[in-house]
Amino acid sequence: MNAELRSLHRGALQRRARQRVDLFDDMRAVKIARGHGLAQREIADLLVTSQDIVHRLLKAVERRGGDLIPDPAELIMRAFAYDSPRGALLNQLKAYPYDFGKNAPSPYEGRLPGTWDQIVVAFAQEMLSREEFDELKNAVGR
Repeated sequence: MNAELRSLHRGALQRRARQRVDLFDDMRAVKIARGHGLAQREIADLLVTSQDIVHRLLKAVERRGGDLIPDPAELIMRAFAYDSPRGALLNQLKAYPYDFGKNAPSPYEGRLPGTWDQIVVAFAQEMLSREEFDELKNAVGR
């Protein structure tokens, strides 16, 4: 791929990452507004969106068990989307309490991914460089 196409690809990846980061931010905003006792229509007005979107965001928060603590995927996407300093990102990722994939319980087949898998995916998607990936592997002991 030539330099111009690589630049187009990186720009597209950054736009997708910004969309995902915005979704995380919207979920947090909806959760906070709901915590203040606002109804879905009121939250929609407050956040300049539709009641239908607020409903979907609340369902997404519920599916996550109400846990909106940033995971490695979000940290990486946020840094990648906005070209944040990589040293700060690596420090956050090194301090993260990773879990690792495991086999699905019987009678299911397959593998349940862990948070370390998010690092592997980010590397495969070129959101982490080889050097960053290797540094994280060494820090985590993988």
